[in-house]
Amino acid sequence: MFFGRPKNRFNKSLVNMELEKIFQNLGIGGDIAETLSVVLFLLALSVLFWFLIGRFRLHNFLINTYISLAIVSVIPQSLVSLSDNSRAMVFMIVATLLTLMNRYIFDIHQSGSGLAIWQVVVMSFLELMLFLSIILSFLPNYELPKYISNASLGYLTDPRWLLAWMILPLVFLALVKKRGW
Repeated sequence: MFFGRPKNRFNKSLVNMELEKIFQNLGIGGDIAETLSVVLFLLALSVLFWFLIGRFRLHNFLINTYISLAIVSVIPQSLVSLSDNSRAMVFMIVATLLTLMNRYIFDIHQSGSGLAIWQVVVMSFLELMLFLSIILSFLPNYELPKYISNASLGYLTDPRWLLAWMILPLVFLALVKKRGW
């Protein structure tokens, strides 16, 4: 099973609950229905992320994510100890500021027509998962299981998965450039 069941089913997203009901009506089992609904939700979020960031700015946003993580990682805990969510908030603020100032700082131009549509969707999915895993790893562990299942949370906050989400976008970019997909 890819995604586990949450402890408290009342805090699940209404979209996921409705999708799960649709899949169950089609005869798909509960665990598989939950997995499909979460995957479809993440894919839809990835497409929204792609439209928000832009097709030609995905590389810049990836660089901004890494830079934001580096900045937040070296900030002393005493400076961001206002609340349990301070590191996540600082990370999102730095990433947003870098993205907004991108034209003046790190503007990377792609030659040619850029990535194909399927590559853009995969890249936006990988970047979204990286961004979500960084944010969720900064949040307190006692709050998260109320909103997301433990198995799904493990795929986003476990240190091995966080490392995988950090490496996968770079590996994908290297494969796309090398093979000319």
